[in-house]
Amino acid sequence: MKYLKAIADCGTMSRAADVLHVSQPALSMAMKKLQDELGVGLFERNGSRTFLTENGKKVLSYAERILTLADELRAEFLKNAVLKLGFCDPGPMRFFVPLFQKKNPDIAVTSELFFDEREIENLLLSRRYDAVVSLRRPDNAAIETVPFADEELMLSVAANHPLANRKSVCLANEPRLKLVVYCGQGAFVNQTKAFLDTLKDKHDIRLFDDYFVFRQLLDSTEQATLTTKLVRQYRNDGENRVIVPLADNGVRAHYLLSCLAENKRRTMPLAAAYPVYHEKRLCPNHGRE
Repeated sequence: MKYLKAIADCGTMSRAADVLHVSQPALSMAMKKLQDELGVGLFERNGSRTFLTENGKKVLSYAERILTLADELRAEFLKNAVLKLGFCDPGPMRFFVPLFQKKNPDIAVTSELFFDEREIENLLLSRRYDAVVSLRRPDNAAIETVPFADEELMLSVAANHPLANRKSVCLANEPRLKLVVYCGQGAFVNQTKAFLDTLKDKHDIRLFDDYFVFRQLLDSTEQATLTTKLVRQYRNDGENRVIVPLADNGVRAHYLLSCLAENKRRTMPLAAAYPVYHEKRLCPNHGRE
């Protein structure tokens, strides 16, 4: 039924095959089987165009009703289904999931981290996740991707720090600076580590994978640290700290939301839930917290 409607909408077998992500021979074979089962011809050709016969139009009217009913049936069963989300970084997961659940209390959500972005296509095609948030755009015609959120590293310093009144800081151009940085796992974390590696000979940088130890050191010494646009919305690194944007290269990233095209209707509201909050809360703060 879906194939028949695509041919009617597209006007050619080849264009319909592209839209459906199937080969043209497979599409032609499926339509031949349908015609054989019904015992009537459904198509006529005029040059390169394919048109429905009167019988084809009659079958199409039934097909459209069947597809509508199928969508209604799917929606009925999916409305209580759990939405499974995968994130390549903890930042967008810990920021976004509570926000989405607050806006959509009737939708059950599970979320977890994955650390190999090369597996995005498999994670979606195997239906382990209904949607993923990642830095890499999947390379598969069955997967649709839209922009999701911007992320960037930011400097966090005590209110009395010499850099606290700066509008922005380029760490690559600053004199030697002591930095303590908490780094967990994730794609943007890996990008952050690569950025910090370029500064290891210029600044005194200490990396921690234990947040408790990191926070104790931060509280006792008021040293400079790094946060991000998303992380600072849910993680408090101490009172009386000032957030200063970084002007260095390699400190920004763009998250993408990807899902199977067939799940678009269900999963793309995830993207719609984000920009309202983004506009209100995620502007760089040049002043004190």
